[in-house]
Amino acid sequence: MGENSLMKHLIFFCSLFTFLDGSTPFRVGEILKYNASFAGINAAQAQLEVLEKVKINGIMTFHVQFTAKSLGLTNYVFPINNQINLWLDENSLYTIKAKSKIKEGKYQYSNEIIFDHGFGQAYIENDTIDIKEGTHPPYSLFYYFRKLDLGQINQTTLNTIQNKNLANLKLFVDKNIMTTVPAGNFLCTKITPKYSNDTSFKNEAQMSILFSNDDSRYPVKIWLSLKYGTLILELIDIIN
Repeated sequence: MGENSLMKHLIFFCSLFTFLDGSTPFRVGEILKYNASFAGINAAQAQLEVLEKVKINGIMTFHVQFTAKSLGLTNYVFPINNQINLWLDENSLYTIKAKSKIKEGKYQYSNEIIFDHGFGQAYIENDTIDIKEGTHPPYSLFYYFRKLDLGQINQTTLNTIQNKNLANLKLFVDKNIMTTVPAGNFLCTKITPKYSNDTSFKNEAQMSILFSNDDSRYPVKIWLSLKYGTLILELIDIIN
């Protein structure tokens, strides 16, 4: 390994821990269940689940899954059937692999991305894309933010990838927000990623997340933009 390559790896591994705050606040078997409303109508059920620990390309990962499926009349008018599987490095929570299947009305797509953070590359649909270290698919942020000291990330930047589109985002933090969801009352910190030039985050990836201020940092409420509107997720149950 050359001197420049070695230095790149050292910088990468040091930068992993800049904003990390203690041990991982979730474990295999955790399930978070949500009611999801669309245009003010109870439209879907959603779930975040930590399925297992498994090695991907020699790296021990958490396999986590996000699902959202429409209910009742919404399932006929605007069917939603999304499943995103993510494999997150057990230490840094950087995404090692992401596999998405999206169906929102007539809009559908699926893809798989393999990440090599040390060498700054992502592999998708037989293409190699140069990425900055720590680039995340948006749905991984539900877990990645839970390991950070949220009070220290205001105005910092984050890189994301969705399909083959890269975005540099600035993180905006609002502290001590009291919110009530079916699972109870929570004092929260709100994280909102936006383009670093302060324009809105790309429509199909826009989100804000309220994380509980306890050690678990549960994503209590999520605003998630779909192709044709915003889905609002509210936590209804926690299974550990």
